[in-house]
Amino acid sequence: MLTLLRNKTQLDRLLPLAILALAAFLRLFDLGQPNSLVFDETYYVKDAFSLLVNGVELDWQSDSDANFAKGDTSGLTNDPSFVVHPPLGKWLIALGLLVFGPGNPIGWRIVVALLGIATVWLGIKCAERIFEGKIWANLAGFFLAIDGVGIVLSRTALLDQILGFFALLAFYFLLRDLEDSSRYRPWLIAMSISLGLATAVKWSGLYFLAVFALYRVLVSAKRNYVAHRSIESETGELDKKLWLIPTALEAAKSFVLVIVPAAISYLLSWLGWFLSPNGWDRNYAENNPATGLAGVIPKPLQSLWHYHEEIYGFHANLTSSHPYSANPLSWLFMLRPTSFFWDERASDCAFDSAETQCVSAVTALGNPLIWWGAVLAMSVLIGSWFRTRDRITSLLLIGVIAGYVPWLFLMNRTVFEFYVVSFSPWIILILVFGLKTWYENSANATRAKYLITSFVSLTVLVSLFFYPVWSGMWISYDFWRIHMWLPSWI
Repeated sequence: MLTLLRNKTQLDRLLPLAILALAAFLRLFDLGQPNSLVFDETYYVKDAFSLLVNGVELDWQSDSDANFAKGDTSGLTNDPSFVVHPPLGKWLIALGLLVFGPGNPIGWRIVVALLGIATVWLGIKCAERIFEGKIWANLAGFFLAIDGVGIVLSRTALLDQILGFFALLAFYFLLRDLEDSSRYRPWLIAMSISLGLATAVKWSGLYFLAVFALYRVLVSAKRNYVAHRSIESETGELDKKLWLIPTALEAAKSFVLVIVPAAISYLLSWLGWFLSPNGWDRNYAENNPATGLAGVIPKPLQSLWHYHEEIYGFHANLTSSHPYSANPLSWLFMLRPTSFFWDERASDCAFDSAETQCVSAVTALGNPLIWWGAVLAMSVLIGSWFRTRDRITSLLLIGVIAGYVPWLFLMNRTVFEFYVVSFSPWIILILVFGLKTWYENSANATRAKYLITSFVSLTVLVSLFFYPVWSGMWISYDFWRIHMWLPSWI
């Protein structure tokens, strides 16, 4: 018996490490392929280099991508660049450039890849606290490790995986705060800072900030209400003020502890812009000072506010067509994945033949079995929630509400399916919770275990099958074509 317990303890310790090693391999293997700037890397990587040498984003000469990929950065000008995302994500990408240099694709992507690996680890840790066990937590981490959305976005120097990391980190801190009875609320402050950093990567972090803060306030209100009813049942009657006043005070305290640290961490991400005279709109208020009460605001903050108004105007009016734009209603079904990269050559690739050319493609497509299974699980759990008000379902849905629902109100915007990476951990947690619930309520546990094992095995085979089009491997055109299960994937 002691041997069995010892083996189980060792397995519980080693299995998460094995999952993490798998995630690392899938994200780091041949990370320099493609060896050119992919999709929006053309903006973020070059902006990262500009931040590294100037502290702010400056403009580049047109057609400078090819030279930059060779390490030639002479295309950088001295003109301010109008960028539409906060700087933190690009500062993080810049760390890789600092180590590897601008001409090495590994340097462009290494930090994002490491954060993608860390996201898998955070997913396991969050699942352990939610499911109160190792088995289902490890399954959640395993699905995160092998899912294509996380793999592709971790292998590409875009901002969305960085946003997803900070959002999940905030969720982990939220879980710790829900368990904590300390009056000083260190975990809530940590959640706030993480959400401020998420917003400093992309403004969609604000959705997570709003939803997580509201959830925390509602949980506190419910706890106070339950305590109130308990006292009322014992004493017969109790003034409602004894419930309402503590609830209002707790809400106000939570609001301050969330908003203030988040705002400070967000503003600190703009430090390079504040310290440099060359940033876009940096000196706007010097020539256009605010009047009235707004005039007492320091001019750098006035200039930053005007810059943010311009950024908002850009996002609000972004309706230009793009061949891979995708309606948010289709995101969860993986109906229009984004093609990040495409290249062709005559020969020398896997499954090569004289009748077909070779291609290298990167498509931000999730594992279909994982995503379609998660949609089914979510439908069942939401339907059940209206009857049971299940706490775990409520907790898992806040990530989907924060990361997905706001986009449903922005259908006229030019948006892309790969945005799902910011909330994909919650999609996978919902899938695992659905499997766990079904297993625990199954009349035949042996059959349920067999079916779940079969499903997991199939997801592994599907990920192995799709990995070449997630990593840009050189394969024959015919082999690539059989990966395009739906016409809308092309």
